[in-house]
Amino acid sequence: MAKKKAKKEEEEFWTEELVEDEDELEELDIKKLKFSKIKDLEIGMENINVEATIDFVGDTYGTGYGEDPYAIAFLKDRTGEIKVTFWGDDIKKAKPKKKVRILQASVSDFRGQLQINPNRRRGIEFL
Repeated sequence: MAKKKAKKEEEEFWTEELVEDEDELEELDIKKLKFSKIKDLEIGMENINVEATIDFVGDTYGTGYGEDPYAIAFLKDRTGEIKVTFWGDDIKKAKPKKKVRILQASVSDFRGQLQINPNRRRGIEFL
């Protein structure tokens, strides 16, 4: 009896958490968000929003069995350029001159180059 009750409580916990996450994703009002310019991005910034154009998409790597495919790309706006990595299905959508919106991202340094890291739950929106 105790096992059934514990299992039910666990299922309710995960169900409630998923519902909250879905609601949170839907609540952002794009019109009210502040969008950063690429030139203003610095290492360590978090929860930044960027609208930019894909400037370049490199070759796809990690296409072997069990690997996650990825492609390195560069985004640009009027103020500058920054590196981003496209993963999985986003690689097919990523084309030069296509506009993207990245919400709640972070900025880091990889091998001496500034890069934007999309929020895993939000991902990249292709406009």
